[in-house]
Amino acid sequence: PKGFPRNKITVCLSLMAWVVLRGAAHAAEPAKDNASYGLPVVTRCVEPVRFFTNGNGSVFCDFGKDAFGWLEILPPAGFTGGVYRVALGEKCDPGDMVDCWPGGTIRAFVSRPTAIKGGEKVHRVITPRDPRNTNYSAAAPAVKMRPEIGVIMPFRYAEFFESPFPLTPQNVRQVAVNYPIDMAESSFSCSDTRLETVYEFCKYSILATSFAGIYVDGDRERIPYEADAYINMLSHYAISSDTALARFSHEYLMDHPTWPTEWKQHSVMMAWTDWMQTGDLTSVARCYARLKKDKMLLDRAREDGLLTSRNYLEGRRTRNDDIIDWPPRDRDGYVFTHVSCVINAFHYLNLRQMADLAAALGKNDDATFFSARAARVYAAFQRVFFNPATGRYRDGEGTDHETLHGNAAALAFGLVPEDRRRAIGDYLADRGMVCSVYFSQYYLEALYAGGRADAAYARLTAEDDRSWLGMLKQGTTITLESWNMSDKPNLDWNHAWGTPALNILSRYVLGVTPAAPGWSKARIAPQLGPLARVSGVVPTPRGSIRVTHARQADGTVKSDVVLPPGMVRE
Repeated sequence: PKGFPRNKITVCLSLMAWVVLRGAAHAAEPAKDNASYGLPVVTRCVEPVRFFTNGNGSVFCDFGKDAFGWLEILPPAGFTGGVYRVALGEKCDPGDMVDCWPGGTIRAFVSRPTAIKGGEKVHRVITPRDPRNTNYSAAAPAVKMRPEIGVIMPFRYAEFFESPFPLTPQNVRQVAVNYPIDMAESSFSCSDTRLETVYEFCKYSILATSFAGIYVDGDRERIPYEADAYINMLSHYAISSDTALARFSHEYLMDHPTWPTEWKQHSVMMAWTDWMQTGDLTSVARCYARLKKDKMLLDRAREDGLLTSRNYLEGRRTRNDDIIDWPPRDRDGYVFTHVSCVINAFHYLNLRQMADLAAALGKNDDATFFSARAARVYAAFQRVFFNPATGRYRDGEGTDHETLHGNAAALAFGLVPEDRRRAIGDYLADRGMVCSVYFSQYYLEALYAGGRADAAYARLTAEDDRSWLGMLKQGTTITLESWNMSDKPNLDWNHAWGTPALNILSRYVLGVTPAAPGWSKARIAPQLGPLARVSGVVPTPRGSIRVTHARQADGTVKSDVVLPPGMVRE
């Protein structure tokens, strides 16, 4: 800029050169050995769905959906060599150009002029390593990509600024990487096409985010986290009979735990959910002793059974912080105290699930202990957190502040007596989506538990900036880390924890859940809300369940259910 000091220009140019050189050095750096590989993944070739010369004079390729992988160029016969320059990105400008400065952690890459040698039949466009998500240190244990896969990035678009031969749709392809999920195993249709759109959006998101062979939080870090993995597990189960990836991710997190209080509480939830899905106690037996000894289960409990929050007792933040929701602006003003409503709602669920697991393993003394502890926590929860003046639950001991989060967790996890559920459900319906996409899992579960299927339907079909259809309006084809960039300025465009709508549609709208471990018994309890009709296929390890629910003229719902052999209906 005019008047900008020359010494500052020199500094800026030097810094830019350092960043470029550092990136190049990092790209050439061999992978360190202190991180793990996920399960094996597969590749699929995707041809452009749109291919044309844009107003910039560049050849523009749209592969239809964002995917993790790389771009391949296939030179024609007799090609003797030449140079190309291309941009890859997840986001597109209105003028059909790759958005090379998309903001947040939305990915874009512009290559330097790069040679294709004569005789090359397939040329792979090499993208540089990202300094963060390929950092395999103990402090940031990103999951390694397997050597046969190499460095990949998420992209939907390619824009060629220069090409050594005339390009055609047959000369370029996206090579997408994912865990082998059979997308034909599941289906969902209903009388509202908006819900069908949300289902397919989230379903594809599960496929696309499986690129590492383990459930990771997204592209910015590529690190497994317990809360992310739990939602990923529920949504993966909704579309696939495969259970190996969920179990692998859970057991990895038992060996590589993360820091928030609730995240570790999700480990018990994953162990219990794995058992209910598979009926197999092998993983539970491997993990049981560590689950029982976890500090989040018993060490922080006081005499009445309620957990204390150590970071607030000590007046400082620790590696065992309560998180409530993320990003922080989505906490609905939640007041942190030394005894938290949300933490203890998760704790109550953990105790009930540990009692089930202990009983299944034949550890009867433990089962009795955990059941009794759950009953003690239930009583203390009502005494400490319920506010009879409002009929709702406080955020914590020592405050009368109330939020969506405390009331949703209480209702979703079975802590609200029957005679209070409708009132709590009404309160939550009135609050709206004042939580993150992560906590929408428990918000929607609570709405169904409170008899407000109509309100849940309204949120699932909403088109505002805190909705799944609102995500699609932003241009993504994979669920986002947060509702929008103003909500979380560094968000990425590929977070599986953004898929609660998928498992909610399967478990609550279709109404299909296991009523006994391993699906020996199925519960079919649809909650249609205003829908006239819904049908779908839900895969299980025993085979697929096919259901159709239709509202009759008198308002009742008629259900046709086909169960696989050996499964009975509760």
